[in-house]
Amino acid sequence: MSSVGNYTQYYLKWHKDTDAHRNGLRTFYHRLIGPYLPKDPSASILDVGCGMGFALHYLRLQGYVNIAGIDTDSGQVKLARQNSLPVTLVTDSVAFLKKSPTKIDFLLCLDVLEHLPKSLHLDFLSSIYQALKPKGRLILSVPNANSSIAARWRYNDWTHETSFTEHSLDFVLSNAGFQKITIQPAEFVLRPRLSFLPISGSRHWWAFCFFRLFRRLEMMAELGPEQGRKVPLSLNLMAIADKS
Repeated sequence: MSSVGNYTQYYLKWHKDTDAHRNGLRTFYHRLIGPYLPKDPSASILDVGCGMGFALHYLRLQGYVNIAGIDTDSGQVKLARQNSLPVTLVTDSVAFLKKSPTKIDFLLCLDVLEHLPKSLHLDFLSSIYQALKPKGRLILSVPNANSSIAARWRYNDWTHETSFTEHSLDFVLSNAGFQKITIQPAEFVLRPRLSFLPISGSRHWWAFCFFRLFRRLEMMAELGPEQGRKVPLSLNLMAIADKS
């Protein structure tokens, strides 16, 4: 995570240091990363660019006992520590990772890579690869350049350097050493349980479906039906990358 300016002040616009917000994110993380977590509750898990520790909070509630986070932003680390989370302030995440070769079972890197200049991507991801044990796993999320509001999603945060397509994300992970890579949508909007009722949540869902369909048709027109059907259109992309 970038330490340029007062990033904590910006971050708090979107992520409140409250139990209600943590509980809401708990549901989100359970859906997003829950199916890919280690079976062993003693597995070593590191969250790189952990911010205020929302994912670590979720992991602790899931019963994982060997968790840790690192971040370069002192304000967010301070808030994480106030919530008794095991977070370390680092000046260089790559140097930290290179000191821990083949020690980590599972590594999270959520909404971090887009903050780094492209010239640093390979070194950063290679250091993650080296830090993982054999058969270790990385879960990574980044902004999706295919999204209909990709420009806003990228430039809303001044510290963002880039966004990704499924192909560019697979490319950089492959060149960092990962062999088994799955790229999939990371959706924020879900169908409500009572979507057939004329309530606000349902109206949002059907508006979302309408404009998503328009975007899908646009992709099929531009890229051809076969390729256009496969393009992920979510705001974020998620990669599940395993070390051989």
